[in-house]
Amino acid sequence: MTLDLSARRQRERRKALYAFGVVTIFCALIGWGYQEEFYRFHMAQPIQMPFAWQMLKLEAFFYDVTLHMRGSASDALADALASATSVRSHLLPFVMEERAESALRAQLKKFAGGIYRHLLDIVIVAIDDQTVDSLHRSGIPYPLMPRAIYAELVRRLHKAGAKVIAFDIYMDMSSPFGERDDKEFANALKETGKGILACRLFVERTSGGVVVRYKGPCLPLEEGAAGLGLIDMTEDPRDSFIRMGTVAVPYQGEWFPSLATIAAAQWLGLSEEELQKQLAHGQFNGHPLPLVKHRVGEAKKGNEGVEGLEYAALLLNFVGPEKTFRHVPLEAVLFPSKHNLTDEDLHRLFNGKLVFVGTTSVVDKDVFPTPLSAGFPGVEIHATLAQMLLSGKFLALAPLDTVRIMLLLFVSLTAALVFSLRPIKAFVLVSLLGVACLYAAVFALDRWLLIMPVVPTLTAMALAFTLSTAYLQIAVERHAHHIRQRFGRFVAPSVLEMMVFASEEELTRPRRVEATVMFTDLQGFTTISESRLPEEVAGMLNEYFEVMTAIIDRHQGTVSKFSGDGIMALFGLPVPYPDHAARAVRCAVEMQRAMDELRQRFRERGLPELFMRIGIHTGEMVFGAIGAKRQSDLTAIGDTVNVAARLEGMNKEFGSRILISETTYQQAITAGANLVAEAVGEVTVRGRIQPIRVFKLLGVDDQLLPEAKTTFVQSSPDRRRAE
Repeated sequence: MTLDLSARRQRERRKALYAFGVVTIFCALIGWGYQEEFYRFHMAQPIQMPFAWQMLKLEAFFYDVTLHMRGSASDALADALASATSVRSHLLPFVMEERAESALRAQLKKFAGGIYRHLLDIVIVAIDDQTVDSLHRSGIPYPLMPRAIYAELVRRLHKAGAKVIAFDIYMDMSSPFGERDDKEFANALKETGKGILACRLFVERTSGGVVVRYKGPCLPLEEGAAGLGLIDMTEDPRDSFIRMGTVAVPYQGEWFPSLATIAAAQWLGLSEEELQKQLAHGQFNGHPLPLVKHRVGEAKKGNEGVEGLEYAALLLNFVGPEKTFRHVPLEAVLFPSKHNLTDEDLHRLFNGKLVFVGTTSVVDKDVFPTPLSAGFPGVEIHATLAQMLLSGKFLALAPLDTVRIMLLLFVSLTAALVFSLRPIKAFVLVSLLGVACLYAAVFALDRWLLIMPVVPTLTAMALAFTLSTAYLQIAVERHAHHIRQRFGRFVAPSVLEMMVFASEEELTRPRRVEATVMFTDLQGFTTISESRLPEEVAGMLNEYFEVMTAIIDRHQGTVSKFSGDGIMALFGLPVPYPDHAARAVRCAVEMQRAMDELRQRFRERGLPELFMRIGIHTGEMVFGAIGAKRQSDLTAIGDTVNVAARLEGMNKEFGSRILISETTYQQAITAGANLVAEAVGEVTVRGRIQPIRVFKLLGVDDQLLPEAKTTFVQSSPDRRRAE
């Protein structure tokens, strides 16, 4: 068997390296395409790639998972409260001692770089279920509550020192309690100069295109307000969750701020002109805003772009679940004595604070699904955005080049693991690599407030794993085809199928093994070939080889090589069998019986008679690819091989057809073969000092050769030696 292993290995390595590169680049390009769709989505641009929308929906899920894995400030807040007040709670108390509040502020400034340091500067006055019950018991209707109640609230908050009062309550209709009720509230707003009211923008599709309509509070209230802010929620079109908060909307040549934006600006003392100037430059209070965009209205592709109203928004950095901000029931402000609150307590609670007024009652249903809660109050969403604007710490999309490099790294590692370890072993490591990708996103969010899309990376990794596995499977099939082509002429089909599952290096690496070697030769064939036509000689040899190799195949032997008219066959190689000696002797007897039949056929066709001699020996030998780097033979070498060859030639001396060594004789009997043999005695083989005991093989089991006589010794498993 002649092999060119070095060149083949180099070709296979080149092919694998080329496939690795193609898989990596292809999967990276696919992943990069979906990454671009992620950024296009957050810039309110139409998506283009197939299945991009499904990918974006899956990305929303992983985004929420990332936020949950990262955690929130609620635990840190509870720890800080425990340190400041000796009471651990996730809810801020109404009133804290000045020393305890100062300690809590110091803790918040240290936590995560101070991203929540303005948490205590924002207070929510909530119209909660407790307040609604109290109003009903007092005979005050709700939800159509007299606006004089709001007027009283504004005056009390002003008296307590509130710096800004923002109402997350839409009051576009006049009060059902009459004009006087509206004027009462409007007067309170004018007197204090701190009230900000809610307004909305409505997008309508008409025959002339997209029309944006403004709808603010009723006229008396709008005139008395210190500012107006949009309360429109930026719902994620993928699942209607709130993940972004509106900062401002371009409207009639200006930037219309949201309720949170105008409230934060007034708390900082920014004028309307300064706010407009900063928003126009994508800033707030000197901090660049990593704005994302959300479009309301019908979108279409074409030269005209995408129609609709574009909202500039920020990804919300939630402090925690609902009620992480300090919630004070409206009832506690209107009826402080019921909560054991004094004017001094109210002053300490609201002095210098940004106060949001909104509803959290189940009656109003002003709650929204968010990554952290299925029912997050709308007023707390505005408070979350305001806290972000005040702190100057924002969530931002990671730079596109950075996420591209990360994706290429993970895809390369995935393909490398599959190619180096094979798919089954690599699967666990690739799964861990996917978890590492998710943790990398969590780390980037926690350390740098960067949002990294993970679904394109995970998708590209899965695609790389699949394509690499498919390539290797094709390579395995190609290897099997190569093994069948290369070795099919030398080994039995059953042996060949076992070899298919082994690597070529395992099959050909030189190693010391114990096996049985058989040599055959045709008596006087050289003389016959000189007197016959070449075609006739070749025809006889081919027919002879065809019959003999078929028998060798049936006994799972391997034809190592043909040498002229001789055959070298191996038993127990390259696939090991414990009964290789028994297989060899059974094969030899069957070959001689077949030779008798073949000789008869040759005689009938007028061809010369052929006689075959066989020598068999069992022992250790070196088996593998023997030769030069470029070209080698898959064969066996060693003393055992030499002895088997000498035994074949010694048949002339003893007038025998099959000679076997004592080692073969003993191992065949041990393996269960019932040998019919005649002891020849000890002989000295050329090249060896020690003589060996030799037997004429006359039959095995129930198969006897014609020359078997009554003088032979028939052995059995319990009779180990011939007499």
